[in-house]
Amino acid sequence: MKTPISLLFIFAAYNLSAQSETFAKRTVISGLNKAWEVVYGPNDSLWVTENSAYLISRVNVANGSKTVLLDLRATDGTINFTSGSGQQPQGGLMGLALHPNLYSADPLVRAAKPWVYAAYVYNRGSCPGTNTSCIFTTKIVRYTYNGSTLSSPVIVLDNIPGSSDHNSGRLIIGPTIEAGSDAAHTQYRLYYTVGDMGAGQFLNTTRTENAQAVNVMEGKVLRINTDDDGDAGLDAWVPNDNPFYTAGTVTPSDYVYSIGHRNAQGLVWGTSGATNRLFSSEQQDRSDDEINVIEPGSNYGWDKVTGFCEGNVNGFKIGQTTNPNEQTFCSATPTYKDPIFVTFTEPTAQMGALYAESDNSLWPTIASSSIDFYKQNKIPGWNESILVSSLKQDKVYRIKPNSAGTGVLTLPNGTDTISYFRGDGNRIRRIRIAPSGLKFYVARDAGTIMEYSYTGVTLSSHFTDFRVRLTGTAIAELTWDAVTDQYHDHFEIERSTDGNNYYLLGRYDGQAPYKFIDGAVQPGNNYYRIKQIDKDGKITYSQAVKIVYDPSKAIITIYPNPVQDDLTMRVSVLKRSQMKITLTDAEGKVVYKKQNTFEPGINNLKINMRSITAQVYILRITDYDGEIIATEKVIKL
Repeated sequence: MKTPISLLFIFAAYNLSAQSETFAKRTVISGLNKAWEVVYGPNDSLWVTENSAYLISRVNVANGSKTVLLDLRATDGTINFTSGSGQQPQGGLMGLALHPNLYSADPLVRAAKPWVYAAYVYNRGSCPGTNTSCIFTTKIVRYTYNGSTLSSPVIVLDNIPGSSDHNSGRLIIGPTIEAGSDAAHTQYRLYYTVGDMGAGQFLNTTRTENAQAVNVMEGKVLRINTDDDGDAGLDAWVPNDNPFYTAGTVTPSDYVYSIGHRNAQGLVWGTSGATNRLFSSEQQDRSDDEINVIEPGSNYGWDKVTGFCEGNVNGFKIGQTTNPNEQTFCSATPTYKDPIFVTFTEPTAQMGALYAESDNSLWPTIASSSIDFYKQNKIPGWNESILVSSLKQDKVYRIKPNSAGTGVLTLPNGTDTISYFRGDGNRIRRIRIAPSGLKFYVARDAGTIMEYSYTGVTLSSHFTDFRVRLTGTAIAELTWDAVTDQYHDHFEIERSTDGNNYYLLGRYDGQAPYKFIDGAVQPGNNYYRIKQIDKDGKITYSQAVKIVYDPSKAIITIYPNPVQDDLTMRVSVLKRSQMKITLTDAEGKVVYKKQNTFEPGINNLKINMRSITAQVYILRITDYDGEIIATEKVIKL
């Protein structure tokens, strides 16, 4: 058997790039039916999809106890096949995403949108026969979480193509609320990967390759609403600013965000160089598994290009393209976008030997199965790294994108990748980073989820922000952001009248978000600082913040901000006061105007924002003589 020489060098590089950091490990749970998705949920839980059993469960991280939240085979009568007979889809029950409201500490926020989204294959259609997969169909469904079960299914999209191969199926929610034409269209978005159905290989050798066909949801990343936006019919779930959206009858292209994908099983948002980017990990054929930055309307090349547009596969079959010329395609396709990295490649001179090699374990691909982004800045050198799991090798790779999002940096070992979490079994399906940045959860197809806890030196605790504002008569709200390590014990809040001599106001032992209320603000100067205390007594201070409290002046706070419906203006005054309130847009146009008299004490004035266009406004409050009392920026969603 002939093996490409360069492959031997790659395997040697794998060994040289092993981790130097130290981790302790334990098995959280075993006996799962091929955990496909693992989401870190509220209250230190792992939410897991089991792809053949069609179970969605919540796993207690501390003791591994499993609570089944939904058995789809028992509750969804549209699933028309069993796991024990006939051809099976790849993945089955795949993606899972929790609405960001579920992570809120405020029970009213959680109750407003207690939604969980699941993607799964539900219909096995015709089975043409030899060399052709059964025609499957996938859907995305939204469920309501009530603390112990998932119920009240709402179909988001139910005509996604499916196959015995390359369904992809990664489902995530964007990190921020995304603007729309009005409040209903301004919301979080879902992002979902659909593979090319395995066209050109195994049971799908005769299946049409549609990754380049914009009106077929195969080989695509889709972008979908998290909530009905009020548009008619299917359009209710389609963001109106999608790159291929038309205002007419809804077609598959309306959902499409990017095209030209083979099998993108990894999808994650991450901030590099202060820019939020959507990263994907994508399986290619014999070489060049890709790490991509997904941008709206872009074309990632499959099945005309694999890896970089460098011509190393020119003349060799990729997908259903029998004689590709990468450079010709790229020069004729202005929307084409190269990956930022590949794992791993073969030079042109070795491509013939690679195509002659039938043992795919000797191909330089890793069969990337998931991706996660490290943003916690706890492990030295890891901040803004990407972790990619491998089905072919018993390891997880770390790479670090450059600040421009166009390539990767050289890591401390002198290479562009370092591998981790080896020795516990192949076919790693999912890598998930805990919010602490010190624990990592690895799911393997064998049915286990393992926890790897970092035991090395961490970056010391430090403050990243500290804010103080008056919210009422003699009341101040203190909020702060801090990076803490395993040695952190608690915070203490201190106040001073001169900026030199501080005394203790209170203690905070909880988790982020960090907030403290001072209910006895003194007239005049008030200086505040936060003291972070480690378990060994080591102390770190925040910067000091000064506020001046004049009881004779009005104290005005507004909430919520950003706002969708009603904006509340809370006014605290000691004597009867008359004020003028105006709300103007960015061009100075007045959209709201009111004169009001406020009585001594706390007054609440509600401003109806429902019919106001989504954008940034300036709220200005003056007295009747025109003297400005307060100015606030208001974001209308």
